[in-house]
Amino acid sequence: MSLYNDISPRTLMIIGIIIAVFFFLILFRILWDIMILRKGRKEQENRVQKLLLSNMIGRLNIPVDRYLDETSDLDKERHIWACQHCPKPEECERMFLGEKIDPNTFCPNYNELEKLK
Repeated sequence: MSLYNDISPRTLMIIGIIIAVFFFLILFRILWDIMILRKGRKEQENRVQKLLLSNMIGRLNIPVDRYLDETSDLDKERHIWACQHCPKPEECERMFLGEKIDPNTFCPNYNELEKLK
């Protein structure tokens, strides 16, 4: 009989396998979450590009990548919603067609976007 309570090699192997399985499960979950977040960001970027919001961002000389990086997702969603529900989209379109209209008088996002300059 041994004086020490040694762990058998078989027990060590089982513990090692369990740790490896947990490691790979956690790694898979992290990679999955990153993929989902990137997909969400790309969808949000596409929604911004489809709206006059992207034109306003360009008018203020704000690079789209900088806008996407420096604006929280919540703020981007608010900007998208405000642009989609704009009370005066005709004025916005006329401004982009060349009329001298101050966007501060009609654009619900203008003040916040101007702060990003």
